[in-house]
Amino acid sequence: MMLRKTILTAALAGVLMAPTLTAQAALTWTVTPTKSKPSSLADIDSKGSETWAVGVDLIDSYSDTRPLAFRWNGTRWVETPQPVRTNATLNSVAVAGAKEVWAVGEDHAVPEQSKPFAMRWNGTAWKVVPGPSVPAGSFSDVTIAPDGTPWVSGWADVGGREHAVVYRYAKGAWQQLTAGLENSINGNTLTVLSATDAWLGLNGGIAHFDGKTWKLVDDVPADGSHIPTGMVAASPTDIWASGVVHTVKGERPLVLHYDGKAWKQVATPQTDSQLYDITLHNNQPIAVGEKFTTSSEGIVTEHPFVIALQNGKFAETTSPAAKIGTLTGAESTGTRLWTVGAQRQPAADGTALAARSN
Repeated sequence: MMLRKTILTAALAGVLMAPTLTAQAALTWTVTPTKSKPSSLADIDSKGSETWAVGVDLIDSYSDTRPLAFRWNGTRWVETPQPVRTNATLNSVAVAGAKEVWAVGEDHAVPEQSKPFAMRWNGTAWKVVPGPSVPAGSFSDVTIAPDGTPWVSGWADVGGREHAVVYRYAKGAWQQLTAGLENSINGNTLTVLSATDAWLGLNGGIAHFDGKTWKLVDDVPADGSHIPTGMVAASPTDIWASGVVHTVKGERPLVLHYDGKAWKQVATPQTDSQLYDITLHNNQPIAVGEKFTTSSEGIVTEHPFVIALQNGKFAETTSPAAKIGTLTGAESTGTRLWTVGAQRQPAADGTALAARSN
């Protein structure tokens, strides 16, 4: 997941109303216990009866971490043994089936130099998949293409230059798909509709892949002011993205919609907040993240934040019970909506949070 930015840039671009959809009813959440020790969840994904959530165990505050992966068994979350005991984190998970789950993040075995990290669940255990041969890098997102091929995005040192990258894993090897990304910073979120139609949310703008090269779209500013961190597609002509806009007044939630012709920004609550993920629940977009309050002493506190489409624009709706915390992932499966992140008490490390709404 993208870290919170401190650089403030130009004011919001023009904001449009969303496509007309039925208003989303208020959400009722049930928190599902995960882990009482310091930890956090970064992402969640489902397919069929398989639902997985991944994140990190906090061994020594935030300086030493271990991969963390839970499987929902229909009643509760079951933690799965990890194949590494070195400093590593998981940022994203993608479910292809009961015997095919991918999780990616970064390996900090050498603390000063992260490397891309990937694991694969074979139905019985997690196995590490050796990453691309790069001196440094990190994976931010993984998704399963319609043909069953895993695609990942993030950043890496390629030929002595650090920039956004996309890889496809096929026939036991990583295929590099970076043409056109040489001047981009990080690939935060990835949606693959086919081998010749994919979208990438960057630390500054959105790029489209035509099977050969990535090209930034003109609809979304690429100056670092608009940063998409989550993306979901209903079809090739109905795609949603969420993230953050940096403005002179602070950080504002970003929602974008693609109608097959152009990306357009959709109205959101203008609170000091940012979004990390977006999903389609009952065919309507719901985005999650965090909103910020600042005390008189200047201490910033984060709170779970959920917005849903209501009467053509996004409005804040109910979030899980945690008063302090962050929501980093969202997923809809059947009639159930999931969200994950972290909750905490003042002056304490957080613990993993997972909640569902039926």
